[in-house]
Amino acid sequence: MPELPEVWTITQTLKENIMGFEITKVASSRAPGIAPNISAQVAEKKITNIERLAKNIVFTLSQESGEDLFLIFHLAMTGQLLFDKVNSQKKPWERLELTLQKNNKALVLKFCDMRMFGKVYTANLNELKKLKEKYGQDIVEKMPSPKDFLETLRSKKTSVKNVLLQQNVISGVGNIYAIEALFLARILPKTPTQNITIQQAETLVKTLRKVLEEGIKDRGTTLDDKSYKDPFGRYGNHQKHLYIYGKKTCPVCNGLVRFEKINQRGTYFCPICQK
Repeated sequence: MPELPEVWTITQTLKENIMGFEITKVASSRAPGIAPNISAQVAEKKITNIERLAKNIVFTLSQESGEDLFLIFHLAMTGQLLFDKVNSQKKPWERLELTLQKNNKALVLKFCDMRMFGKVYTANLNELKKLKEKYGQDIVEKMPSPKDFLETLRSKKTSVKNVLLQQNVISGVGNIYAIEALFLARILPKTPTQNITIQQAETLVKTLRKVLEEGIKDRGTTLDDKSYKDPFGRYGNHQKHLYIYGKKTCPVCNGLVRFEKINQRGTYFCPICQK
């Protein structure tokens, strides 16, 4: 599933290449998650901004009324946004096609989704504000204090790893980067949040920021299934620099890495280094 670094990379790539383009044509399938009236809503609208909201990609579209309309993509597990040529053949698992034009340049942006858990829909300003309220702290945008972070963790009586995956608590973090941050912080993923100390909270918020920024620098993580790629079809590079995710031996103590399901999510950790 694309996490914050992958969604950040896709958002920035789109922003650099299609800002100011007009959506001249929309071809939509009846796939689950695709708003049924999407074609009529976004056709002939100009893209004036593209930004990331947690794991969502939000296009701001201009309207004659002067009120902004927002086109929102949530990639879920296997969603992809890919550039293509006009009048090109359909890509595998293609669900939506936007034809874009600016001056004499035309291209196509395709939303493909093998598992069909992704969503594409529109929202007005009030609806976008309500969506923002559903998400918690974005650590890349603003670091919480150790005290505030500890209070957030302890407000949820569960394992520390489970809290990191709750988007209403901390937005954008997914399974891979939670595992990486906990390893660098030397915290066992199954540790109850009530047992986390202020020192551990301070370390963990720093390691979360570190692994997310490293993922952004490497343009995301592409695993063996090759499902993540940017709009130009380029894979990420962070899989070459992961600390413990997918590893068999610990890079610190050389002990065996343990793999367990925690809250139904595959989790890697070192039972020696992480206490």
